[in-house]
Amino acid sequence: MENNLSTTSQSSQRHPGKKIARIVGFTIMGVLFAALFALVFGFLVKILWNWLMPAIFGFGKISYWQAFGLVILAKLLFGGFGPHHDHNRKDHFHRKVDARWHRMIGIHDETCCKPGDSHRNWRYYKEFWQDEGKDAFEAYIRRKEPEKE
Repeated sequence: MENNLSTTSQSSQRHPGKKIARIVGFTIMGVLFAALFALVFGFLVKILWNWLMPAIFGFGKISYWQAFGLVILAKLLFGGFGPHHDHNRKDHFHRKVDARWHRMIGIHDETCCKPGDSHRNWRYYKEFWQDEGKDAFEAYIRRKEPEKE
């Protein structure tokens, strides 16, 4: 068994053409899979358009290639074709939440915490609320109620 494993690794080192052929094979399979996916997706868009749009809006029916072009047009108009950096949106969201949290609790110096630090401590929130939060809130209400009268 051990001899068989060492022979396999030695043969792949001796025949780099096998590795290249495997990479080319995977690339061709990937391109074929992407093309098949695009064809099926265009067909689904055609079916849905021809089923819904004439009945709802009175639009005409479309062909497969019109549906395929519609998908590409929608991608260009609404999505673009470049790489998507969702992590930037998440970072922006967390910075906004941190800033809002700091304003809410009265911290005006946002350099006190690195982005995301305030979120790390949320795991203690339930325990804090049970230990101190209810009492602090009730004390706050007692202070505010005389002001109303």
